[in-house]
Amino acid sequence: MRYVIIGAGAIGGAIAARLAQHSPAHPPLLIARGDNAQAITRNGMRFRSPDDDASVPITVATAPNEVSLRDDDLLVFATKTHQVQTALLDWVDQPVQDAHGATIGTAGETLPVFMALNGVESERLAARLFKHVFGICVWMPAVHLAPGDFAVRIAPVTGMFIVGRYSGEASDGDEGLLCTLREDWEASTFRIHIVDDIMRWKYAKLIGNLGNAVQALIGPATQAADVLDALRDEGRAVLERAGLDMATNTEEAALRGDLFRVRPIPGITDDLGGSSWQSLMRGSGSIETDYLNGEIVMIARLHGTAAPANEAAQNAARIAAAQRREAGSMSIDELRALMP
Repeated sequence: MRYVIIGAGAIGGAIAARLAQHSPAHPPLLIARGDNAQAITRNGMRFRSPDDDASVPITVATAPNEVSLRDDDLLVFATKTHQVQTALLDWVDQPVQDAHGATIGTAGETLPVFMALNGVESERLAARLFKHVFGICVWMPAVHLAPGDFAVRIAPVTGMFIVGRYSGEASDGDEGLLCTLREDWEASTFRIHIVDDIMRWKYAKLIGNLGNAVQALIGPATQAADVLDALRDEGRAVLERAGLDMATNTEEAALRGDLFRVRPIPGITDDLGGSSWQSLMRGSGSIETDYLNGEIVMIARLHGTAAPANEAAQNAARIAAAQRREAGSMSIDELRALMP
């Protein structure tokens, strides 16, 4: 099996690096762009953790037309949610060949796709185009620092993924596919849990990710427990009102155990944030919070109510990204003043 990792941000880069290091029988193909692709192609990926600092050679392509898809490929989408629709359309109609070079169909018809993104929208988008869609709930404190430079702040386990089928008819091959993925990825320092209802876990992770906007706006080290509690309490109430089930804190804690003890990485500041913070730090001009806080806002509206705290955080983060403000440019008092 070959893992085609589409998106070379923090999550896609970390998955590709560890697979390249620890699973030589199944070397990944990483789809990257721009300066990031050039840096990894030229020098390999620099990948750091509390326990290691390595230069990892990784095969990189920059577009689908540079890739000949095979029937043993597995596509892992690891973009941001607001970028994934374009990526899905880029790949869905690409031809897939068997071992003899004969075309057997398109990627959308034949290949399994795994959605390693925050939020709950990417699986819905993928199911419109791909027959076999699996969700991945990602628990990994990874950081994309600069072109070709990545880190994860825990070790020796790099991260934990909860995996399960989202759409398409379940088949006898599912068990073998998921077991192979678990074997390959656990050999590459990840922990894999296979579940029947993946969206329970992704909705629970969504509640945690409601704080991403806060971290991006005021910085990762700022104390804002009251704002975080307001966003998450409102989010839980909206999901419960909508009848959407989510994994409990007890269930999450039982799987996480003591894996996520963040430790210092030599040469890297401890004052680092998650994916939304990284978007502002890189000045990308966009941010994923419309699919995090904005998801709660949308669900509330569809059920005849409102989510004013999450709406305020969503709008503030989107405006900050569009204006290319630095992460942490807002004070906690300014953010509190926006809260209802």
